[in-house]
Amino acid sequence: MKRLFGRRIVDRERQAGPDSPRIVHLPEDLRNPTRVAVYCGPTEEDAWPALYLARAVELAYRKAELTVICRSDVGWLFDALHWKPRILPYESRPSLEGRGASPVFDEGTILFHPYPAMDPAAAALFASSGAGLRVSAAVDCPDCVNILVRPGTPVLPDRIHGMCAVLGMQPDRAWRPVVPGQVQEKASARMAPVSGRTLPYIAGTPRTVSLLEKHRAEIPLRTITIAGRNSEMGEMDRETRVAAAAGASAIITDSPVLWADARAMGVPVVGLDPAGVFQPWIGEAPTRTEKEFVEAWERLLRKGW
Repeated sequence: MKRLFGRRIVDRERQAGPDSPRIVHLPEDLRNPTRVAVYCGPTEEDAWPALYLARAVELAYRKAELTVICRSDVGWLFDALHWKPRILPYESRPSLEGRGASPVFDEGTILFHPYPAMDPAAAALFASSGAGLRVSAAVDCPDCVNILVRPGTPVLPDRIHGMCAVLGMQPDRAWRPVVPGQVQEKASARMAPVSGRTLPYIAGTPRTVSLLEKHRAEIPLRTITIAGRNSEMGEMDRETRVAAAAGASAIITDSPVLWADARAMGVPVVGLDPAGVFQPWIGEAPTRTEKEFVEAWERLLRKGW
């Protein structure tokens, strides 16, 4: 256990005082929780690691209740799971305040954090949650975490799969999220208001579409800009934009959110990321320069989709 989780759990019994929470018993407490919960961070792209982890959790703990703590406008995304999880929504800042009885969870709960860093708001939420097991893959975890996992890679979804493997959970490595049918219909109605049926298209941002046009690159399908400043579909809500991304034949983007959407749902994508801020996902990395971006697009065209 010391090798897997560090000293935090191993030394817990020695350090426990009269006001400390109950002592954690492994592996029993990991195998038979009363409920499980997954924390989802506040940015739009944070939903994908949380969703992949929630999928692994529902497979591993079929008899336990699943709760997802997430921003109010992404709760619908977790309908992609087989279970119907309980959603604890927050607005812009993660919090469990104002939910009646405190703490929200009991000692039989496992609360998961799927990100490589934990910000102060998330740390405060974990510390006040009441969950008996608080699990994270963060590189530098505060004391609110009592099981620290080292997945071995920053790349998604391998980071989530590695986290699960360390904990004895068997993730579904072939799984990809599917946008609910009613959300797909909503997006189609927005993009094709007369017929409700969209022809094949490439989704992108105004900047990346302009770059391909500037370099006279081949663009074999109609383009629809669904993210970025002055995009055609800029007024769409989050769920409609996700559905539009899911329905695209390919995606070209300089948006970290649209990049994560494409990677998470398995849509072919070419990204332009000069600042190096995109989430690391399996597959070809985003490009840093215009020249590399156009070359990556040409490789995708030759490969096809």
